[in-house]
Amino acid sequence: MSKMSFDEAWIQLIMRCISTVSYSVVLNGISREVFSPKRGLRQGNPLSPFLFLICSEGLFTFLKIAREKGTLRGVKASKRSPQITHLRFADDCILFGEATDRGVGIFEKILKEYEVCSGQCVNYGKSTIFFSSNTTDSARLVISNRLGVKWTNNSEKYLGLPNMLGKKRMLAFQHLKDRIKMKIDGWSTRLLSQRGKEVFIKAVLQAIPVYTMGYFLLPKSVCVEMEQIIAKFWWQKGYEKRGYTGVHGMFYVT
Repeated sequence: MSKMSFDEAWIQLIMRCISTVSYSVVLNGISREVFSPKRGLRQGNPLSPFLFLICSEGLFTFLKIAREKGTLRGVKASKRSPQITHLRFADDCILFGEATDRGVGIFEKILKEYEVCSGQCVNYGKSTIFFSSNTTDSARLVISNRLGVKWTNNSEKYLGLPNMLGKKRMLAFQHLKDRIKMKIDGWSTRLLSQRGKEVFIKAVLQAIPVYTMGYFLLPKSVCVEMEQIIAKFWWQKGYEKRGYTGVHGMFYVT
């Protein structure tokens, strides 16, 4: 914090908040002996998200220096775009690099230096590696074993959104169709009038893909399939004992 030009009084205040942390376990209705944790920075504290960002600046400084020296190579969204070596949110981070012994060695060195300086450690049990399609299986196995991190070809989710899309975009957004079907299956069409269906479609079903569509451009085929699911639900007979015909997908508005 001193390197980031924070005021000394503010630094001392924060350090007091961290160093005075204590816990007490209640067992069978009896409060046990108070003990102090080894790591003062803890999750659940309102200050934690901000302090995590400050602490992680050390790691990202190491990554920036390695990139500027040319030892660490990230990824590019296009030929003229800058290299991306990392993305972060709170205490979570995505690192980008080469799937080679050299690239793995650089990451190992940076992470060890950061652990020594900050006292924070990488949770390898919760970490995964995603390789590009041109990486051989043997190289994936070697890198995974060296880092002690499992590798996966499946699209992991973060905050409800897929981390990587790849070429299987239809599969990445399959969960949207599944959620719509699950919502429909939870209601009996016999209990809903046509107006009730209209409200259900507009207020519930069409709201499901909105969050994802705020970040990704969905494939046209996915939109068509979701529209077909909603249209099938709309034209089914309700408690009024009669079906309806009309314009296909008239209620699917994006």
